[in-house]
Amino acid sequence: MTDRRLSGIVTALLLLSAASGVRAEITIDQLLIIDQYLSSNDTQSLYAYLQRNPQIMAGNDELSIELRNFYQAASAGSLDFDYSEDQAAAPDTTSTESATQSSALQH
Repeated sequence: MTDRRLSGIVTALLLLSAASGVRAEITIDQLLIIDQYLSSNDTQSLYAYLQRNPQIMAGNDELSIELRNFYQAASAGSLDFDYSEDQAAAPDTTSTESATQSSALQH
């Protein structure tokens, strides 16, 4: 699941029209696209979008910093691009299966 802080920053920036500090050049349309990817938890598309639009990560504002952190984590393979709510809700049966197999081998 994407970081809730990143989602919060995007939402806040959608509501604000100006901020102090060095901000990356980002348009409302870009914020809406990022918000759409975050809302649908489409991390793979967000990563690809950032690859195509690196200027979004160029500032020292909170959004740029969080997007850079996300991009670096995704580049390093620290994100699970295939995450889904169904997978998170499914019980983990691998430890039970291992214990059952181990028990069967002992008898």
